[in-house]
Order: sequence, then C-alpha cells, then structure tokens
Amino acid sequence: MQTDISRIIGTYSSQGFHRTGTDTDVESAHWLGSEVQRAGLEPLLTSFVFDRFDPVEGYAEVAGQRVQGIPFYDCPTGQGEVVGRLVRYGEQGAIALVEAQSLAEGNPVTEMRVNDQYDALIVVTPEGMPEAGIALANAERFGAPYGIPALQVARQHLAILSRAIESNEDVAFMYAFEQTPATGINVGARLVGRDSSQPPLVVMTPRSGWWQCASERGGGLVAWLEIMRTLTAEGSDRDVVFTANTGHELGHLGYHHFIENLLDLEAGARAWVHLGANFAALPPAPIRVQTSHPDLQALARECADEAGLTDYMEVMGRRPGGEARSVFDAGGSYVSLVGANALFHHPDDIWPQAVDPEKTEKACRVMVSVSRALARG
Repeated sequence: MQTDISRIIGTYSSQGFHRTGTDTDVESAHWLGSEVQRAGLEPLLTSFVFDRFDPVEGYAEVAGQRVQGIPFYDCPTGQGEVVGRLVRYGEQGAIALVEAQSLAEGNPVTEMRVNDQYDALIVVTPEGMPEAGIALANAERFGAPYGIPALQVARQHLAILSRAIESNEDVAFMYAFEQTPATGINVGARLVGRDSSQPPLVVMTPRSGWWQCASERGGGLVAWLEIMRTLTAEGSDRDVVFTANTGHELGHLGYHHFIENLLDLEAGARAWVHLGANFAALPPAPIRVQTSHPDLQALARECADEAGLTDYMEVMGRRPGGEARSVFDAGGSYVSLVGANALFHHPDDIWPQAVDPEKTEKACRVMVSVSRALARG
C-alpha cells in the first residue's frame, strides 16, 4: 500500500490548491475519476453550479505598511473598508485583533464575527503554526454570508499589529470579493451487490479543501480507493455507494448536493464509512475513531487491533465532525475516522513533508476491514 500512498497523495498534492470550483478542483475530479476506473468501477461525475467567492483584495494598512490577508469566505459579499483604532478583542475600538485558537468546527471566532461592537476583525493564524502562510477557516455558512468584515492574516504579522495597538494607531482595513459562476464536481461510483434489496453501505470522503491539503485530504482518498478496489475484487452482499465530494470547505456544499435527492440514505443505509480529515498527518494527537453505536465501536476496535493501530481514541454516540455530522443528525449509523493536524488548513500541508505514510497505511487497513465487514449480509 505504501506505493499507492505515495502515488495518490503525491499526485493530489502536486495538482495545486484544491479550492472548490477552481481549475485545479475540476482537474482533480477527472483524475480521481480515472482512479475509480483503475479500481474497477465506472466513475460517475456529478456537476453542480454555484457562485464562487474570489478575493480581489484584502489587507490592513499599519503605519504605511500593508499586511496582506484573505477574507473569510462567508463574509458579507462585495467590499468593506474601515479606518479606525485597532484593539484586542474585548476592548473598545473600531477593529478587533483576534489570535485564533483553533480552526475546528464551532471555534470561538465563528461567534466573534457576529459581535457588532466592532466594525471589522483581523484574525491571526493559530499559535504553533508556521509564521508565514495563512491557515484559513472553513466557510461554515457559505451561501448565507454573515457577520462583520473579517480578514485572516499570517502569524508573522502579529508583532506589527500588536505594536499598532500599543501606539493607538489607526489602521485601514480593506477587503473586496467577486462572485464568479463556477462548477463543482462530486466523484462517485456504485458497486452492485449480490442482493440490492438490502440497505446499501456508503463510503464517503471529501476531496476539496484549502491549499494543497495533502495530509488533510490525502488519507481519505487513499482509503476510499483501497476500499473500492477490495470490495470490487471480493464482491459485496449489498450495494456500496462511493462518493468523494467537493465543497467541504464551503459548508459541505458538495455533500448537500449529493444527498439532496437521497435524503432517506442518511438514516436508511446499513452504515456510512466516513473517511475524514487529517488521519494521514504527522501525529500531534491520536486518531479519533467516531462511531454511532456500540456494535460499530466494537467492530472498529477489532479492526484497529488487526491493523496494528494503537494510537487512537474512541468517541461513540456524540455528534462527530465533518460530513458525518449530517448522518448523526438524521439518526444514521456511521464509522468515522479523523485526526489532528499541526498544519491544518495551512499552505505547508504538502507531500511528503506533512504526511506520515506508516500511520496512513494502518488507518486505511482499519477502514478497509470495517467496510469489508459491513458489506457482508
């Protein structure tokens, strides 16, 4: 499997920035379709049209120096310009400076952005990440822009922004967006089982994200294709639906397009195998195995033991992260694999520097075994 890990993640990383609806995203969809054929199934590429947000400008000007940044992708559209005193969040002023603590779903910045005490926010990449490069937050409310204008900047600019606070300098804040008609593509396939009357198994992974996202998304793609190869070769007692969705960083946009005509599938599938973020990343923290029910927790534990995966934690019955949260909300069954990542959403998440191939292989073997068991009658 190491050869496939190197080939698949290396190719994915080299394609460029995997933001939904870009040329790279479209190219990557067709590449993944060819990998589906290589695994033995007929690929199904399903397109949808949406308005892509394209930043035109984003900066904070401090003492004649421009600090370049990127707006949040679910900020109010158009443009925003504010001139005023920069303060730390919680103090009185026009523009608030925030050091992000996390980029995970539900992080505090989400609520800070609705605080109309301020005219704008400047959000600094979390501590511990590389000084250069902006770690971007997902646009959880993409399609329903909200809050005050907010700009994301690299950690290397914290010093100059802090000096502006201490000296009570005014800061000029500017951002501008364009909306561009674009096409997103979900990549899927269906393995017809021996008894199609049984509830199907769904194997799902996101395929888009910020920057090159090699360790964030690469493990899911490797596992998705390995499960496909295995079940195609061995056969399945039930149908298996494979979906690799774009739009992850835009409020799970691609998943919602996938499921809009299949709403019964969330609760009606035998189970969902969710190949989530970061389990290919170098390990700052254990992998998290999320399950909906005790029998699936026991199955995942048995498969982890067989694969030699020991550094993981179990989470059962709590609302999971990623697209699996929609399955949870619908009352469906799932096994979900996610991890932590010191380069989460950062430009330095590239192959091979950010990837742990040995851990990736063990995690993939776990999910292949889980899928094999769930594909049986």
